[in-house]
Amino acid sequence: MAQIFGIDIVAVGRVKRAAEGQTRLLDDFFSREELACCVSRRHPHARLAAILAVKEALLKAAGIGLHEGLRFREIEVLSDDSGRPTVRLHGRLREIIGDTNGGRCLVSSGFTDDLACAVVALQHQTSE
Repeated sequence: MAQIFGIDIVAVGRVKRAAEGQTRLLDDFFSREELACCVSRRHPHARLAAILAVKEALLKAAGIGLHEGLRFREIEVLSDDSGRPTVRLHGRLREIIGDTNGGRCLVSSGFTDDLACAVVALQHQTSE
C-alpha cells in the first residue's frame, strides 16, 4: 500500500481576523457541523484553523487544487467519539478522490495560540 502525504500550516490570527463579523466567509469554508463543534469548545479560532489546515493538506496529498467549482465545504473534518479527526468528502471532491472511510485517509492536526498544522496521508493500493 502506498501513501501520499500533504502538510499545511495556518496562522490562527488570520482565521480569527477573517471570521470576525463575516459569517458568510465562515459558511464558504466550513460546514455547519464543523462550526458548531468549534464554537462550542475552547480555542474556536485555533480549531477552525486546524480544520482549514487539514483541508489544505488533503488537497496537497491528492495533488489537486480548488478549481473548476471545487469548494472547501466539500471537505468536512469532524472528530470521532475518541476525538480523532476524520474526513468526509462530498460532491465533486468525493468523485475525484473517492471515499475516505476505512482508513484510506489518515489525519493528524494540532494547534497553538498562533499556529495550526495538519498532516494527511492518503493510502492507495499499489499493483505489485
